[in-house]
Amino acid sequence: MTFHPFSQTLINPSPEENLIPSLSVDCVILGFEDDQLKVLLIQHHGGPKDGEWALPGDFVHKNIDLESMPYEVLKRLTGIEDIFVDQFGAFGACERVDYRRIITIGYYALISPGKYELKIGNGAKKVQWFAVDRVPCLIFDHNELVEAAIRQLQMDLDIKPIGNNLLPEEFTLTQMQKLYEAILGEKQDTRNFRRKIANLKILKETGKVDDSAPHRAPKLYQFDQSKLK
Repeated sequence: MTFHPFSQTLINPSPEENLIPSLSVDCVILGFEDDQLKVLLIQHHGGPKDGEWALPGDFVHKNIDLESMPYEVLKRLTGIEDIFVDQFGAFGACERVDYRRIITIGYYALISPGKYELKIGNGAKKVQWFAVDRVPCLIFDHNELVEAAIRQLQMDLDIKPIGNNLLPEEFTLTQMQKLYEAILGEKQDTRNFRRKIANLKILKETGKVDDSAPHRAPKLYQFDQSKLK
């Protein structure tokens, strides 16, 4: 899978008459890699925000339903449609954008960074993953959007298939614990964590072990898709 080229609006450009210039969608794309929660950012190329970092997004299209917009943005970014996306809020402060009154709807998406090759296209100098605790200063109120998305992710952690979208297909309980710690920003007691996961009844053993572990090879698990549904 590869990231498709960005346009000026980060998806395929459309005639202005097809856009609603006062309403936009911004996507906080989150991934888990190297035991860190990360967010995907783009660096603008050209225009008044040249060189500045931002979230990918676009103005809402008149011929596309609002709930379909984040999928349209992400489809053009990743080339795939099967992505977990959820709305986390609306942002409408009068001066959130410095050149026009724009209300944005925020969505977070969960993908595995290792599955995608980043490619730079029109409208972007760079496309890069950042650890969420090392996010640079972003345009407009995009830093606030990242923080709001993470807060929502924390609340959703035990009630939505978060790990199913961020962990590899087969994983150890230690890997899952590290994911929770990265999202929550705090260490978890191993015994209590494993008891909680067992009570959720969403995992099943694969019958295999992780041979790369330096000591005793831990069991590998996967999500029970029938339980998640």
